Amino acid sequence: MINLILNRKIPGKIDVLDLDATIEETEEYINNVTEFPVETGFAISDHVVHQPEKVVIQGFITNSPISNSSVPDQASLAGQGNRVLFALEKLIELSGFDGSGVNGSSVSSTSPTAQLIDVQMGLRSYSGMIIERLTVPRDRNTGEALNFTIELRKLRIASTKMVKMQNVSELNGRAPNAKTQGTPTANKDIQQATEATPDAKTLLLKLLEKLE
Repeated sequence: MINLILNRKIPGKIDVLDLDATIEETEEYINNVTEFPVETGFAISDHVVHQPEKVVIQGFITNSPISNSSVPDQASLAGQGNRVLFALEKLIELSGFDGSGVNGSSVSSTSPTAQLIDVQMGLRSYSGMIIERLTVPRDRNTGEALNFTIELRKLRIASTKMVKMQNVSELNGRAPNAKTQGTPTANKDIQQATEATPDAKTLLLKLLEKLE
């Protein structure tokens, strides 16, 4: 397996598939930055959103791989009758589509789903990646080889933590009655406000007396 970019034998790998050659690699890191002015003294990180890492690999797999002693057996595709068809079927399945029929296999009885995969590139390895796009061009120059371009993006996984809330009755001995119970100060204020408010009928009588 050869990385044609670095001109040395470095195994490019997508999940269980060892690539015979890596023609092109692209790593993309994007920040979404606020368009509004930021006041002095505020944390810059509060106004920047990191997008998941994205990688694009143009790879090459053939039925006559170049031996690499640093990778024992090239086990992922070793023993496969047709490495190209096996790799194509596997890439389609990893993308979440039904790859049955490519390698003479029967139609799958289960619904295919996209899978989290690991990717090994020339300078860096990634884990927890999802295939966004798989392109497999074929022309008269392709022959029996598999030339493909694959776009992958890292899937962020958030873990939730369950916290047990203590019952109010366990804290105070019994749960308060929201309808009847209140603080003494609040009840006193309500009573004073009620006593200080004149009756509407009394106000009307006083107004009539003044008019007479």
